[in-house]
Amino acid sequence: GMQGWRKSMEDSHITALDLIEGEVSLFGVFDGHGGCEVALFVEKHLVSELKKNENFKKGNYKQALTETFMLIDK
Repeated sequence: GMQGWRKSMEDSHITALDLIEGEVSLFGVFDGHGGCEVALFVEKHLVSELKKNENFKKGNYKQALTETFMLIDK
């Protein structure tokens, strides 16, 4: 990763190859925008919150992602 003018990298990422074994993977890069706290929070909590989402369990992944990002944002 390139850090531009900053002294450290503030982004985080997720590589979850088997959210549902052999069927669903998740990849994400989260920009720190001048601070790493939120990006690291998303990295730490997104997958577990997504797996709890009822729409995710039903296979409605687009809605599940939207709802989970809104929950994380809140």
